[in-house]
Amino acid sequence: MRTRSLVLLAAVGLALGGIGTGLVLASEHLDNKAAFLALALTVGLSFLASGVIALWRRPRNRTGFLLVLVAYLWFLGALTESENDWIFTLGVLVNSFTIGAFVHLLLAYPTGRLRGRRDLWLVISTYVLVFVGSTAQLLVDEQPDSNCPSCESTIAVTSSDTAHSIASGVVSVFALALVVAVLAIVVTRFLRAKGALRRALGPVLGTGALVLGILLVQLVVDTFSEDAAEQLFYVFLVTFALVPVAFLAGVLRSRLARVGVADLLVELGRGIPLRDALAHALRDPSLDLVYWLPGREQLVLPDGTEFQGDDGLRLRHDVKRNGQLVGALIHDPSLADEPELVDAVAAAAALWLENERLQAEVRAQFVFLETIVNTAPSLLMSLDPDGRIANFNTACERASGFENVEEVRREYFWDVFISPEERDDVRERFRTNPAHPAATWENTFVNRRGEEMVIAWSTAPLLDESGNVRNIICGGLDVTERKRHEIELDRERDFLRKVADITPSLLVVVDDAANVVEDAVNDSFVQVMGWSDAEMQGRSFADLFHDEDRYFAKIGVASAFNGVDPQLRLSRWVTRDGGERVIEWTATPIVDILGRERVLVCGVDVTERERREHDLRSSEERLRATIEASPVAVLEVDLDDRIALWNPAAERMFGWSAEEMIGGPLRHIPDEERERLAELMTRVRSGEVYTGVEAKRLCKDGSLIDVEISAAPIRDASDAVISHLALFADITDRKLQEEELRASRARIVKAGDEARRRLERNLHDGAQQRLVALSLSLRLAQAKVGSDPPAANAVLESAREELTAALDELRELARGIHPAVLTDRGLAAALEALATRLPIPVEIETPDVELPQAVEAAAYYVIAEALANVIKYARASVVTVRITCDESSTRVEVVDDGVGGADAAGGSGLRGLSDRVAALEGTLTVDSPPAGGTRIVAEIPLDPDPDLAAQAGHWQGGRPAREDP
Repeated sequence: MRTRSLVLLAAVGLALGGIGTGLVLASEHLDNKAAFLALALTVGLSFLASGVIALWRRPRNRTGFLLVLVAYLWFLGALTESENDWIFTLGVLVNSFTIGAFVHLLLAYPTGRLRGRRDLWLVISTYVLVFVGSTAQLLVDEQPDSNCPSCESTIAVTSSDTAHSIASGVVSVFALALVVAVLAIVVTRFLRAKGALRRALGPVLGTGALVLGILLVQLVVDTFSEDAAEQLFYVFLVTFALVPVAFLAGVLRSRLARVGVADLLVELGRGIPLRDALAHALRDPSLDLVYWLPGREQLVLPDGTEFQGDDGLRLRHDVKRNGQLVGALIHDPSLADEPELVDAVAAAAALWLENERLQAEVRAQFVFLETIVNTAPSLLMSLDPDGRIANFNTACERASGFENVEEVRREYFWDVFISPEERDDVRERFRTNPAHPAATWENTFVNRRGEEMVIAWSTAPLLDESGNVRNIICGGLDVTERKRHEIELDRERDFLRKVADITPSLLVVVDDAANVVEDAVNDSFVQVMGWSDAEMQGRSFADLFHDEDRYFAKIGVASAFNGVDPQLRLSRWVTRDGGERVIEWTATPIVDILGRERVLVCGVDVTERERREHDLRSSEERLRATIEASPVAVLEVDLDDRIALWNPAAERMFGWSAEEMIGGPLRHIPDEERERLAELMTRVRSGEVYTGVEAKRLCKDGSLIDVEISAAPIRDASDAVISHLALFADITDRKLQEEELRASRARIVKAGDEARRRLERNLHDGAQQRLVALSLSLRLAQAKVGSDPPAANAVLESAREELTAALDELRELARGIHPAVLTDRGLAAALEALATRLPIPVEIETPDVELPQAVEAAAYYVIAEALANVIKYARASVVTVRITCDESSTRVEVVDDGVGGADAAGGSGLRGLSDRVAALEGTLTVDSPPAGGTRIVAEIPLDPDPDLAAQAGHWQGGRPAREDP
């Protein structure tokens, strides 16, 4: 880890320690603050220092993090010394996690990682147990710390000794089980370890086991005596502080062991076998030493047999010298925690192994090099520091044209093998660089036989023991033919590259593993896909494809390598920015300039074309679905007046099927409509659009229906009209409804007129005549009141009787217009009053709710008219009137057991009722089979149209709002 991070970890730990120290010093419930503070700080600082040192020495080992975690949690445990109840409660919870982190550290040592699920579950169980135990204690005990009566748990729900004893007992049982399990694992792990691993585990696991043992004893003693358990806590602090000390001892031990590596060389000098000296230095009796043989390219044991690999229980550490492998150490896994020691021993072993190997190599190297020089096709020669030829091989003789080295010995190198125009540069290089550093160059020259040759030269100095240049080794490679081919290939490559870059197709070259080769994508590919040639090199060709299309990528490449004729494929490719392009591509086998089999993938970006085709198909599907599902008849008629489209609605409306109509002439046109149709079609063909034209059309059965027609022209790409589309909506029902509405309105007007005339006649013949007679009687009484009082009284008595009769007639007349009881007392009372005047019994059921005035009036008159019909025609013995309501409507039902046979359309009474209910947007149905009684049902909305309700109220004679009595 970086020094800054380590300093930060240490600073945070020290800050937490300082906070804890302050809380302890400020605490009022500790008897011996000095002793407690000394031990507590020793524990925390020991873990913190050990963790920081471990992270510094072993940054990849998590043991250091666990040590620091224990230190942090230990310092945070000082929150329990706070006088604040909330901080005290938090401190109890946090303090318990210290044991969990310690168990985690113990089971994870020495690698810092838990070895298996068993260790993982034990650690998780420990964390859960300490948390649950602390939480349970805080929940059932308001004063969990007996030494601090003022420290109270802020989350306590009760303070029960029984609950506290039960919780403590349960937690103690589980804690004992966990401690025993961890102790068993620690002891087993130590006993199974051998050699260096046991020595590394011993100190830490021993102190850890001691801490757990004391915890175990403390848990047992606590059940009998809290005072004795409290004294054991100080013993626990001392032993707990020894754990990080043991870890530091292990770290220092590995440092001191590395100092002893120097003794290894002394022992080797005394003749001790190399393997034994290395095993002693590493303290690993199981150590094995293997050697690397460069010629055979393999590792061998000391007896010369091939090393087959490690046994899986030990680790291999390669021994290198100057970056070259010279052997390997096969050692115990525990030494992985001491890499510096192993590296130091390996470095010492490398020196000895290198010396042994060099002695053998030097003896064979001379013969080997001599053979190479004599048989090598390359030009090899030795030059003196001035550049004169000392010796050269046979290849130099062939290249120069000289038959013997003696012919050119002592001649300057540049005079024999360098063209005249380049000799000055080479001569200057030799003269100005006395150290003759390694150099490479190419030159063209004409040899003694007149042949032009291209030689690639390399020079390097050969130094003596004093570091002075003794000779210059000069090597040359005849690259004449290669140079010619390179020039030709460069020209061909440039030509092909330009052709590939200017083509709009996407080009990709892949190898037999379906990976993109170097410099194998063109500019069009880069522009479309966004991947550069460098980014594509070595990538799998299938990675370009969408997950669902990668199968086709592999099939296409494999088919090309197998000689299958290329097929055109359509796939989705993924661009560099995560987008998708639709590519139409083929894979063709090719051979590159080196004769390697390759596959050329050539693709065309058809994303926009596919999108347009998809949009077109979608539009066509939507249009087809719209036409198929349309409730109106849709027809397409070409310029020859032949039907090209006839949808299902047209079949239902006119009766002809699509097979009968498509391709044929228009059959559904009545003769009287043909002239008008011709004029409309002329307008449409000229580009006009018309809507809402009403006409008659002929059905297959010969009947005529009323339709509403809309038509528009259909144009081709050149904007020329090629046909027209016509929509037919069946308005027969609408026409019938309009006629019925007109008839209903006429009947309403007529009924209103008749009602007004009847009212006028009744007023004229009845109450009006009585009031005129009353006026005459009053004048007569006035004339006699002075002269003949008895006669005047008699006249006034007669006038009074006449007035009473007039009032009775007016009241009866008003009841016929609108019953007063309906206004004053409501629908139920009005129906009861109506039933009392009938000669047959009437059973009435009404809802206990107040209905709108218009609905009440309509219900009353429906029932009144229905009862009047029952009295007149039904010859019934009983009538049932039932009114029910729901959230939206009122249902009025009048049922009798009469002769039946009533016809709603036959008389004006029931038709008038139907009109009355229809005025409130309601419906009236009559069910009256012969000899089966009559049932009249009216459904009236509770919230009718206000205008209609007002008209209905006016037609019914009006009604003022009911006032509360």
